Amino acid sequence: MALQNKSRLRNTLKKLNRLIIAEQNSEIRAQEALDFLSMAAGEKPVMLLGRGYNEQNWIKGVLQIASDAKLQIIEGPFWDASADAGAGAKLPDWYLEHTRAAFAEHRAWYICRARAVADEVADICETAVVTVEQEARLLNYPECCVCAHYHRAAEYQAIWLDILRRKAGGDDAKAAEMLLNSAPLEPENDEDLKRLEAAMQTVPVPFTSINACDACIDGGPKAPANIKSLEGRKLAGRIDKGLLQALD
Repeated sequence: MALQNKSRLRNTLKKLNRLIIAEQNSEIRAQEALDFLSMAAGEKPVMLLGRGYNEQNWIKGVLQIASDAKLQIIEGPFWDASADAGAGAKLPDWYLEHTRAAFAEHRAWYICRARAVADEVADICETAVVTVEQEARLLNYPECCVCAHYHRAAEYQAIWLDILRRKAGGDDAKAAEMLLNSAPLEPENDEDLKRLEAAMQTVPVPFTSINACDACIDGGPKAPANIKSLEGRKLAGRIDKGLLQALD
């Protein structure tokens, strides 16, 4: 089936490529552009801007392009579906409350075409409540990979909690006070560093902005993440061969 509005998508790509930014990471920029074009083509309900890649000139430029195109733009906090994913259940409430409050201070922009989608996004941002299903559906990610993302993040936080508790001598009240007062916290030994590095290891899914879960890594071409990758690759090639080459 022919790609609708192909010329408009190509013109949009030219505008994105003309943006002058300080940090010239061509692959990240190309993926951001593909995310925007996927949303503009109707294959991705929402393009997430400003989370992960937060080069300010890029953000300003993309927002202007979106505004000129009469797209819906919602500014709001980073989404956090960790509770729905069941991630962090073993972390104490005082630690979860602190990390979630700090996380909520970060801002992102959610760009979409449809008014109904914008209304759903606005409600999520206003209530700060989002499910794994919503995040996966709106950002066009596999649910399994979204869920895995939150479990990786919880594991990472659990390591920092271990370090904090050691520094507090095993006293949670003291640890909570240290956290509240932003006490300096550093890995204490090589084992801490190895655990943190292992928790941060990810496998990016080509032609998407998501990292693969273990099931998708081992699942072959029919795994949800790999299907999304093939869809993204196909769209990039249909829009512009240069975009395809930048991500291949």
